[in-house]
Amino acid sequence: MNQQKRLLKKSLLPSMALLLVAMTNTVSAADLPSMPGLYDPSGPKPQFSWEGAYVGAQIGAGLLASEVKSGGAKRTLKDGSAAGGVYAGYNWQFSRFVLGLETDVNLNANKKTGTVGSLGNVSTKTSWSAGIKGRVGLPIDRFMPYLSLGVAASDYQLTAKGQRKKTNVASLTLGAGLEYALTDKIHLRADYSIRGLDNKTRNFAGTAVKNTAGSQQLMMGLSYKF
Repeated sequence: MNQQKRLLKKSLLPSMALLLVAMTNTVSAADLPSMPGLYDPSGPKPQFSWEGAYVGAQIGAGLLASEVKSGGAKRTLKDGSAAGGVYAGYNWQFSRFVLGLETDVNLNANKKTGTVGSLGNVSTKTSWSAGIKGRVGLPIDRFMPYLSLGVAASDYQLTAKGQRKKTNVASLTLGAGLEYALTDKIHLRADYSIRGLDNKTRNFAGTAVKNTAGSQQLMMGLSYKF
């Protein structure tokens, strides 16, 4: 009997010791907090930020639409042409929103000629615009859809009955776009904007001419973020 007790002690004690060590290791491993990056030598990945200054260049298309009325005659003149320019701005990021301020200068070659009643040939033209606008964006990682609102100055020229009248017009500009960060520094975007150009009645050689005009632009831009 005593011999059996001694055999039990010799066989159970080492087994119990091994079991206790295994249980201790299991509990210790279960108690470790799950913290991504804590045990990764490279550490957690930094979060992308839209905040900062940027400059860019853009190219695309511009559309000029003018409605000319004189007496009982009326005609809409439309012309689409290539457009290009430069822009610069600054973004501030607040949690899930991005607020920005941007200025741009663009050149285009919109010109259209048509016949309007007794006026004969009438020509409309615009060649440049410059503006400043605010942007509100909703970033989704490296994508950011946005809306914009600002003020733009543009030139506008109307020619009728051999007379040419040119004005520089300031008006509201509305827009929307989608921007994508190709890298932390290089951003690609598509930007759409619309603005008013003219809404006046003028006298051409004794004939009153009512003119309403506006322009639209769809531009692809590439910018560098500092």
